[in-house]
Amino acid sequence: MPDLTTDVRYVKGIGEQRAKSLEKLQIFTLKDLISYFPRDYEDRRTFRKIRDLAPGETACVTAMAAAEPTLNRVRKGMELVKVRAVDETGVLDITFFNQVYMRDHIQAGEHYTFYGKAEVQGSRRTMVNPLVERENSRTMTGRIMPIYPLTAGISQLTLVKAMQQGLAACQQLLPDPLPDQVRRERQLCHIGYAYEQIHFPAGEEELAVARRRLVFEELFLLAIGLKRLRG
Repeated sequence: MPDLTTDVRYVKGIGEQRAKSLEKLQIFTLKDLISYFPRDYEDRRTFRKIRDLAPGETACVTAMAAAEPTLNRVRKGMELVKVRAVDETGVLDITFFNQVYMRDHIQAGEHYTFYGKAEVQGSRRTMVNPLVERENSRTMTGRIMPIYPLTAGISQLTLVKAMQQGLAACQQLLPDPLPDQVRRERQLCHIGYAYEQIHFPAGEEELAVARRRLVFEELFLLAIGLKRLRG
């Protein structure tokens, strides 16, 4: 049973090598991991039909792979995987640069959510290197996603998945440093809810609630520390 002092290498998807990279971010334990807050957020809740994609717009598109992806080796060090996706409104041509695994990841006839920046030339819509998820198992699209400061060897996807695992393992174990009376008087949320929403907010309001709680906690503990020093 993991606890807040569990070594981060034992979090699913981390392991020895990634744990060494996380040390550069001062992440050593499960508590360090879930206390590593996002620096920004990306709103991936906008969905568009292919026909409605605007030039330069970043959005999600749910579409079917119309054929098996094709692999083209342009030159040494440059490999292109191309796939055509369709919905009831149009065609979206997608290109992946140096992501050969996408040839096997996408299957003809299956529905996917593609998240990326649209390019429009006349009636032609394209995306380059979009994020791809199966329509029936979305976790990284259709929601507000955290953006974390990174280091070599750690990607956003790796950190997001590790954070999901970490929160699931120890969200209920977090001690609340705020007295219940103070929390009720200030109408602040529980610490577990604050950590959940600061990493994976359900919406802007929930994110604001979490931020308010965590900012107050930081100032509260600072004030207590100063008072003890004076004493």
